[in-house]
Amino acid sequence: MSMVSAKEFAHWLKNRFEGVEKGVSLTREDINQLTGRQNFSLVFVHDIHHELMRFGIAFVTDTSRDTFYLVRVFDQPWRTQLVQDSAKELFSNVISMNSIR
Repeated sequence: MSMVSAKEFAHWLKNRFEGVEKGVSLTREDINQLTGRQNFSLVFVHDIHHELMRFGIAFVTDTSRDTFYLVRVFDQPWRTQLVQDSAKELFSNVISMNSIR
């Protein structure tokens, strides 16, 4: 297998996993095997992440940099999410009088 660029690998990941709702994980060995590389740098990971973010997909790693995660990114401000969550909690015990009849 020939060595592929970060851009090529990012597009391959997008095409294979864009329909996966919860995301997938890859090990360092998986990436080496899929890209034809013997090793790769954090710059390579950043380039993959940069390419995928245009499609709302993040490519991130854990602190040991042994496992990498491909996850969906949702563009919802945190305040909006909190308001929605508190509205659910506020009215979770309210029952409509119309539904009792």
